[in-house]
Amino acid sequence: MRGGSNLYALSVDVTKPAEIVFGIKKAIEKFGGIDVLANFAGISSYETFEETSAEEVREVMETNYWGAFNTCKALITYFRENNKGTIINCTSVIGLVPRTFGCAYSSSKHALEGLTSVLWLETQNFNCRVMCVEPGLYPSNIGKGKKKYKTQYSEYNFVNTQIINLRRNYINDLTEAMKCIINTTENEKLPRRLLLGKDCIARVKYEINTILQNIKYSSLISAKIARTLEGKRYTILDDAVFYFNKIFHFFNYIFYSLVEIFAKKDKKSYFFDKKIKERNRFAKSWVNK
Repeated sequence: MRGGSNLYALSVDVTKPAEIVFGIKKAIEKFGGIDVLANFAGISSYETFEETSAEEVREVMETNYWGAFNTCKALITYFRENNKGTIINCTSVIGLVPRTFGCAYSSSKHALEGLTSVLWLETQNFNCRVMCVEPGLYPSNIGKGKKKYKTQYSEYNFVNTQIINLRRNYINDLTEAMKCIINTTENEKLPRRLLLGKDCIARVKYEINTILQNIKYSSLISAKIARTLEGKRYTILDDAVFYFNKIFHFFNYIFYSLVEIFAKKDKKSYFFDKKIKERNRFAKSWVNK
């Protein structure tokens, strides 16, 4: 086999958990362990929401989301117990920035973004690195044979910056992108997201600017929604009081921690020791708020 002993190819359907478990078992037998899980399997869809069938959405979700879910599920325990592992999920720029004519695809990639973000948070206490790879448009066979951006309704025939424009004066180099993924993975620390492609950066910036505008508008409304625990309107003064209390209890936490240590050392009475512990717990609860 080309690639010698470092290459071992298996055909696995990621929508079938039993096949995934079989593939993992074979890989461990061959190499003695698994260090990296990279999910790159994916299919696309190019219809408006109104014209997309539920069956097509399920088909795309089954591969793009549930396929990655299945492989992550099959290996997460292995990575945790070995205190070692890397998970790379290829979402898409569409996982951050939706496009028209992409109900099924955009939904699947947004779902995968959510799953990967949860994994990134939950693996902080063991040595498992998690990264999203978010490519822009690259030459590929994804969606080959399916109709692209066609609709029978004139209302959907409009120019929109969120539709992928296939006519550009440049193309993203897939080989260079793959080298970038490999080189990044070999670093000790991974970025939470790896955005790849000239078009990808431009579209994410557009989305961020839109979100910032939404935050500016929503902040004015949200400020009026907040209430104190007594039901009164929450003001900046309440914020000041809260953070003052937090600082106060932080110093109390340090003080009572020291007192607790000396109480144990000097073998003070159980009542005194218990009282100090209760005060320490109270102060610590404020610090953690």
